[in-house]
Amino acid sequence: MIILAKVILSGYFGFDNIGDEAILLSMLGTFRSIRPEVDLLVLSGNPGRTRENYQIPAIKRTNIPALIRELKDCDLFVSGGGSLLQDVTGWKSIPFYLGQVLLAQLMGKRTAFYAQGIGPVKSRFYQHFIKWVMNRADYISVRDSLSRELLLEWGLEEEKVKLAVDPVFVLKGLFQEDEKEGGKKEKPLIGVSVRPWGDNDYLEALSLALGNFAREIKGDILILPFHAGEDQEVSRMLQEKLLADFQQNPYTGEVMLENYLTPLEMLEKYREIDVFLGVRLHSLIFAAIANIPFVSLEYDPKVSGFLQMIGINNGVKMEQLDAGELYRVLSSVYAHSGDFKTVLQHRTDLFARAAVMSAEELLKGVE
Repeated sequence: MIILAKVILSGYFGFDNIGDEAILLSMLGTFRSIRPEVDLLVLSGNPGRTRENYQIPAIKRTNIPALIRELKDCDLFVSGGGSLLQDVTGWKSIPFYLGQVLLAQLMGKRTAFYAQGIGPVKSRFYQHFIKWVMNRADYISVRDSLSRELLLEWGLEEEKVKLAVDPVFVLKGLFQEDEKEGGKKEKPLIGVSVRPWGDNDYLEALSLALGNFAREIKGDILILPFHAGEDQEVSRMLQEKLLADFQQNPYTGEVMLENYLTPLEMLEKYREIDVFLGVRLHSLIFAAIANIPFVSLEYDPKVSGFLQMIGINNGVKMEQLDAGELYRVLSSVYAHSGDFKTVLQHRTDLFARAAVMSAEELLKGVE
């Protein structure tokens, strides 16, 4: 039996993306709770910040000589979490992440793909490349059934591909509903998270639906950027559109824009929210963890996969977004908040336990 003494973690870490940072936070916490004695090392885009934020050793993810040195005494290389293996945001992602895994394999190290979201992958060459490297891996798990179906379609064997959940669900244990003193808030709060998408034309329909919904429930709006730098501009654009709407159609509601937060600060911010509208996957997972009724804008198969897994049909397609449809879905979800919260509480409790079990299976399965 191989004793795991050192594990290297690879992912989109160190880039101020709350979703990916939450994945790293969750992996570190879960792995440490299962194997306190294991040394963990993170490959990061910003090693200094990663070391400071998580009190964990980290090296630059593009520093190949340093990676080779670290791999020499490594027992397991984990390519973990997120949508690492896709080619819709560019051609570099797949060879970069698979190259790291392949290097570890060529050095005789045990390798694992952990709770990954797969695709979309348009290139047939990349599909074959993924299959080839994954077939050499010691463990594979994916975070949704759509990702598993893709891998099976490309020729991986069923028993090799485990179905897991997103690691971030373990943060459910940190979120306890507080008893709110002093009765209800003066106004309900609508949380929103947007991201750049195409030419951002979708903001027109989104702002129209949001403005009408805010007036209907007499609520304020809080915009939460999930990726520093990337989401700030589009978030400001949405804020400006909403403020202009409120001036033209007199309404005294506030439209607030948060600065970048850490994953735990963001989760804490969710305590204030009554209903949520999100584009980014982990903004929706945070809403589920916080037991907040939410509506998703389906811009990517990973969002559809999440909705399918959690078993809630509350998504609106991003393509040719219709303001009327979005307004109706928001109103319906908010009107049925109690039913929504009951389902979310049950499902996220299950997923939190499943996330821990997946980590246990990973660490035991590679020994």
